[in-house]
Parts: sequence; C-alpha cells; structure tokens
Amino acid sequence: MQKDVAVEAEALLYGPQALKRALDKAEELERQGDLSGALHWREKALALKEYFELDEIERKRKVGISPVKVRLYAAFTGISVKESVEISNGLRLDPTYAHVMAPFILAFSPAEDGKPHPGPWKSASGGLAVDVYAQATLDEGVNIGAFDRLNSIWFLATLLRLRISNAIRVPIISDTSFSEVAGGAEPVLWPVEFNQSSQVLPFQTAVDPLVGLLWVSQHIERGADLMTDEGFSLAIQSNDRACHVDSLGTAMVLLWSSVEALFRPGGRDIAKTLSRMVATYLSDDTGVRDRTYQEIRALYKVRGDMVHAARMPDRISVESTAKVARQVLIRTIEEGQLPDGQRLLTAWSNRKAY
Repeated sequence: MQKDVAVEAEALLYGPQALKRALDKAEELERQGDLSGALHWREKALALKEYFELDEIERKRKVGISPVKVRLYAAFTGISVKESVEISNGLRLDPTYAHVMAPFILAFSPAEDGKPHPGPWKSASGGLAVDVYAQATLDEGVNIGAFDRLNSIWFLATLLRLRISNAIRVPIISDTSFSEVAGGAEPVLWPVEFNQSSQVLPFQTAVDPLVGLLWVSQHIERGADLMTDEGFSLAIQSNDRACHVDSLGTAMVLLWSSVEALFRPGGRDIAKTLSRMVATYLSDDTGVRDRTYQEIRALYKVRGDMVHAARMPDRISVESTAKVARQVLIRTIEEGQLPDGQRLLTAWSNRKAY
C-alpha cells in the first residue's frame, strides 16, 4: 500500500494514539447525527490501522536485518571518486551523492519494549547533516582479513584517512544502495561516525586521491594481516583516534602512543632510543638521519611536557608528529612487517642503512 501523506502525518503526530483518536471522533460524530463525518473518520481509522500494521511488519523486518548477513553500503564523506574503484575482491568504492540529515525529534512518554514512543512527537530546530560523495560496497560474505564486516569498513576508512585525508568519515552504513533509496527503497541505517571532522589535525597528504586509493587497494590485505600483531593494532588504532579528537594535547599523546607501540623502545632512555629508531627507519642518509633525530627528540619533549607538566603543545609540533606517525605506519604496511628495533639501533650505531 502506498503511504497516504495525510495519514502518515497523523500517525507521526499522535503515534499509536492516532487510531483511538480517529475512532473516538467517529463515535462522537455518530452520536451527533453526522453520519458523513463519522464515515470519514472511520475510513481514516481504517487507513491508520493499515498504516500501523504495515509499519510493524516493516519494523520487524528491519530488526531482523543484520550487517553480518547483508550487502553493506558505507557512506563516505571527505572523499569523492569519479568512477568505481576496486579496493579488493568484493569491496569497491563508487561515486554517489546523498545529503544525510538527522533532525531532532522529541517524544514525551517512555516507550514499551520493542515499540516506538507514543505520540505526540515534535520536531526541534537543529540536527546533524553531511554530504556523501562516495559509497563503499561490501558484498555478502566478504571480510577483510580477520575483521568482521563492520570493522572491514572501519579498516578501509582508517587506511583512507592515513593515506589521503584525516577528514574522511563514514557517517552511516546502509543495507541499501543510496541510489536505490532515491528510487523509493527504505534502508536500514547504522550510524557510525556521524560527527564533524576535527580541525585539530588539518593534515592531508600531498597526492592525488586516486593515487591514495590505488595504494589502499594494493596494501589493504597486507595491512589487515599486520593487525593480528598487538603492537601494530594499537599503533593503527591510536593514530586513527587522533583524527577524531578536539584537543591538541590528546592528539599529541595518541600520536606518540602510536609510534611507541610500533617501535617498542623499552623502558630506559625512551626519548633517545625511540628517536634513534625512528630517524633510522625514515632515512638511510646519515646526514638526514642526524637532523631527523634532533627533530624527533624535540617533538618527544613536547609530548613529555604535555604529559608531565600539562603544557599544551603547539599546532606545528602536533602536525609534525602526525607526519612522522603517518610515514612510519605507511612504510610498515608497505613492507608487511614491523620495524626491528635492534636492527635499527645497530644501523644507527654503525652509520649503516637499515
């Protein structure tokens, strides 16, 4: 049954009470002798009954839908594509457009288990909205590495943030393609990252997005294999969380936690040891390595001042640290193995390439 706009508006305004209200109105008009008016309200009551029955059927259908069992369509903001890009077998990124709005709706009575809040409902000004320019499709039965299906989408987003822009978000995941929704399909939506992009780290890679997408396509499976290592997993997650925070200090701590998890410098002379490891990992040129060592020592001191003296870091130091974290993570993924700390320290001492 195609939804009647007036009936739907009545149902949304009064909730389940709309049916009782229509029947009461019909009985009142019958008592007054207005048979025509009573018939009108009984027809409206019948339409409302059908509306609520269909709505309940649809609600039960949607409750039964699990992201484990259906094809997933992930909305991406902060990135656009002109044509379909195959990321891996069963995972691709396609161009699309949708303006996703989440208005605020108020209800004023508690809901019974498994049922909507009773009416009336009222809308309020404000809300959230994002523009979607790309859609990732994950076919049924497809997972990336050992991830479940929702985390397969998260890992794709993480690598896109790492390689292209930290402004990339996945606000929602749908069981229906957004182009099909435009044609009348009613999707089930799972909110994921429906927040504004943080302005703390306005860092973006200096490459064409397509180059970054091709990099992700080439390395997503290798990166997923590395996620079985506890240190790499912590490094990736800490770096990714730094993209979402609203504080320079929190971002600085998370970024250095990422680097420390990757290199595991031990518990003594951490600043010196970690700086030597990272500098050696980033360059085989000993002159460049020496300068990098000094820069990293200085950045790590800013981190120490934040943790131990509550001195907020400056934006340049945080952005420089983000660049270091990004570079070491990208190299680790490309090589498919974690940095060897002892080899790095030996290469530093012997003035040799790693």
